[in-house]
Amino acid sequence: MENVKSEYEWITFDPRDRDVGCGFSLEMPLTIRNIQSTKRKFNIRISAVFNQKDDLIEWFIESPLLKTKSVALSPKDNHPLEEDMDIEPRGVRQGILTIVTPKGGYMGDQVTISISIGSEDGINSFNRSIVLKLVPTIVAIKTTVGNEYAVARDLERKSERDKEERSAINREASNEVLAIMSPFEVKGYIFAETMHPDRVSFISKGIRGYKGMVDGAIDLEEIAHYLKPKSVVSGLELGAFVELIDGPFKGEKAKIMSIDTPKEEVTVQLVESMVPIPVTVRAEAIRMLEKKQ
Repeated sequence: MENVKSEYEWITFDPRDRDVGCGFSLEMPLTIRNIQSTKRKFNIRISAVFNQKDDLIEWFIESPLLKTKSVALSPKDNHPLEEDMDIEPRGVRQGILTIVTPKGGYMGDQVTISISIGSEDGINSFNRSIVLKLVPTIVAIKTTVGNEYAVARDLERKSERDKEERSAINREASNEVLAIMSPFEVKGYIFAETMHPDRVSFISKGIRGYKGMVDGAIDLEEIAHYLKPKSVVSGLELGAFVELIDGPFKGEKAKIMSIDTPKEEVTVQLVESMVPIPVTVRAEAIRMLEKKQ
């Protein structure tokens, strides 16, 4: 879509269709210019058409250009918003029009927002409709370094228990965590796909090693390269010293004695044990300390 500024001298506004997550704010700068030499009245009209699972779930429209700074709209409470404003000769009115998506929406819910802006004398007129559709988002979760896999594992378990508890009330309850990724190369963070980031934050509380969530969503392109298959034993060497980061020997130092590439398992020998004990663990359960000299 062309930038509206190139189409209209009197208005700068560029609303676009978007796929967006729950609980996010979409900010759209709006500037209206009175390019005439006389004072004129302008009107803003905003209406919505909903297609969503729960009629009570609300979207919010916010702007300093509106007398009511924040307005809730839903299929059960749906009414056009209208505002008149006087603009002085050669004057300018500008602000941000923000649409806040519902926190509790369902995948595929959507709203069509129609925006009409024009002058009372009929000289200037602008009309646009945009479709906003709710989709899952990817969020980053902070962990203590070395506990990435454990936090991912415990989050999966807690989210499944959360689903079971909610299913007792709502048969259609679904798992709040759609997918979890804990890239071997990333320290102190894991990634989760979800419809409701606030619910993931709630479920994560109490998990050992969880340190909070990063604000905002992660673009899939930012982490797509981690999705390429890569052996977890790549980079490991016989004789290298490692630390066990999961399992009954967590925190122990060990030396790599053998590597089973097909099974992605490593046999290590605990270096501080009185008796040399070979232990076979998953490659994800160790962290390299130093390579063989």
